[in-house]
Amino acid sequence: MKSSTRFPILLIFIGIFSFFSCSTFETPKEEVAVFWKQSLSFQEGLTHAKEINGKLYAASKTRIFSEATLFGINKYSDLSAFLPDNFLYRLPISDQLMATINSDELILLPIGKPFEEDALVIKMKDLDPGFYDFKQIVSGYGDQIGIDSKGHVLAPYGAPKSPGVSKYTPNFLWLKTAVIDGKVEILEKKLIKEEFFDDWVTINGFKVFENFMRVTIGNKTFDFDQNGNMELRFEFYTKSVQVGNEIITFVGDGWETFPLKVYKSDLSGKNPELIGTYNSGQVSNEDRRRIGISFDNLSSINGTIVLIEGESIFRMSMNEQSIKLFPLDNVGLIGTFITSICLIDNSTVLVTTGCEASDKNCVSGYYKPLDKFLTPR
Repeated sequence: MKSSTRFPILLIFIGIFSFFSCSTFETPKEEVAVFWKQSLSFQEGLTHAKEINGKLYAASKTRIFSEATLFGINKYSDLSAFLPDNFLYRLPISDQLMATINSDELILLPIGKPFEEDALVIKMKDLDPGFYDFKQIVSGYGDQIGIDSKGHVLAPYGAPKSPGVSKYTPNFLWLKTAVIDGKVEILEKKLIKEEFFDDWVTINGFKVFENFMRVTIGNKTFDFDQNGNMELRFEFYTKSVQVGNEIITFVGDGWETFPLKVYKSDLSGKNPELIGTYNSGQVSNEDRRRIGISFDNLSSINGTIVLIEGESIFRMSMNEQSIKLFPLDNVGLIGTFITSICLIDNSTVLVTTGCEASDKNCVSGYYKPLDKFLTPR
């Protein structure tokens, strides 16, 4: 090869070498996993939490945390003095009231004032001489007492139709309340004593929405409006969740049976519209089991339905052909038992977890940025 030919080739080689020597070679960046972080502000097991009017409220088995924070010391109201020894339900969360039940009393207190002098004690036998107990929910993870955003209170209880005559459907005490000059006052009260069954039934679900409360009794689902009216909504077992401005309800003959039907309604819960019917080929048996679990494990995060089970969180995908649950990343939650999930500040997802009594290093609040929440497992 002539020297005149070798010289241009040498220049090209030197130019290529110089380009790679002077340029920065960047390898594609992998997205760094975002773990669930512990909030050290809660040092005991929590049963649930929710945001109300931009403020965080949480509950443990015996305490209410009002206007709580993830990053500081939380004040709480201890309701132990008002609780029975065999306390099996979860305390209701409200920005107005605290409530609990004892053997034959319903106790109402203003939020943040857990003192005997502030307690309004309602002796049930003064209202209904036949009262014999408060009805417990089967799962222990749902609401036992309902308090809505306007201070209406709903509590199920048992009493006979008349002396010596059995009654199968639970009764309900409905109250309209207000906090006036730091004291709880009853503005209206009603005893609801409808009969829809011919056999003994239990309460399988109790969930409070903004405009109504939904209770599954036996295999039927009832709504209680803000005037204390009880209306049969579905003659089936149901699970409901608010998604945006709609109530989505999953309906079946049993907790794990097919077909699984899905309805939507507005925020009143009335006039439900069937939007889907799914058979065993459209929902896996395992996903149907998860959806049908008796305790309230459905929530909505930024318009997405999510389901909790044990240490796991699932995203629900639903279209005309199928319903599927997809597990989300839960690094940081391994070994926990998730009790609730909610969105706070429109930016952070918070999960609460239970803790065993023997767990001396209990942390029960975990959080993650919303934009990292739907990362798949």
